[in-house]
Amino acid sequence: MVEEVPLRKSIAKLDVPAVVAFVHIFYTNIYLVFIYLVLKLEYESQHRFSAGGSAQNSMRILQWLCDETLQNRYTIYCGGIGYDSGGKMLEILVKSAGVDVRYAVHPTLSTGHCIALTNELTRSLVANIGAAGVYTLDDLKKSNLSLDTIKIIYIEGFFLTHSFPTVKALVKQAEERDIIIAFNLNGTYIFNDHHVAICEMIGYANIVFGNAREMEALAQSLNVAYEDVTDIPFLLNSLKRITVNISNTVNANWLRHGGVFVMSQGDSAPAITVWGRSQSVQVQPIKPKGPVVDTTGAGDSLVAGFLAGVLARWKPKHCLEYGCKVASFMVTRLGVMLPDNVPPDLLE
Repeated sequence: MVEEVPLRKSIAKLDVPAVVAFVHIFYTNIYLVFIYLVLKLEYESQHRFSAGGSAQNSMRILQWLCDETLQNRYTIYCGGIGYDSGGKMLEILVKSAGVDVRYAVHPTLSTGHCIALTNELTRSLVANIGAAGVYTLDDLKKSNLSLDTIKIIYIEGFFLTHSFPTVKALVKQAEERDIIIAFNLNGTYIFNDHHVAICEMIGYANIVFGNAREMEALAQSLNVAYEDVTDIPFLLNSLKRITVNISNTVNANWLRHGGVFVMSQGDSAPAITVWGRSQSVQVQPIKPKGPVVDTTGAGDSLVAGFLAGVLARWKPKHCLEYGCKVASFMVTRLGVMLPDNVPPDLLE
């Protein structure tokens, strides 16, 4: 099925301004092909529905790690949905995970969907973001979001591409309240049309997450020369220290002044965190205890584990180790679907 649907070739032909214009024609054709291929699947093949979205995945996992009993809601998610069955289903799924949702409902847009085709260690994704591509300053005001108890605001790169004014408003409020800003680069392609906004966001963020390819794209956007990809987090940290007086002390405030860069490299090389004055830690890939089923949410899982460590006031090494540990567990699950209980080894 992965071989028969040329998803990447189809998507490569669409630039960001054209997605809305082409979405109906594109999806009519893809939908017909998809239905045809689903009917061809072997009986034992499965298709499942689950809540998705990068930041939404991370918030569901973070809430689960903090309290899977749902007695306390530690996470809030803000985003856009349509006034349709998909939006209702998504709201039920995310609320059932214990996340406090503050959706902006857009009646003229459909709720975002993503088709994920998994084949052993590989995956192919195609998405129609729909209502998820709209979240205005007015939507933020209507959400009645109180930041009085908030410790971290997590912003995904995808959100920045369509709602940068909202992002800057959040950053301003965060700075006034000394709230940590965490930012995920999310994808290399968003640098094509949004590299200026991304580079500006790096200046605001206390913590920046990204995989090796995304960090390379960021380095290129900032004209940072490097010999090896592992040099990039150090160079970015040094660049940030030019304008910010970052402490050399590892304590509860090790990330307050920014300059924290977290780079993942998959299962073949260590994850790296750099902070302070080029202090760093590396964590070797953790071998999953079960078969790898779906790597779609690996990065989102690492973020959730790392942020759980930040909330717990752990030191950088412990945060990174826990993030890698959570990611190694989640790749054994299909579609970032959470079990009822957190495994004992993730509670140690």
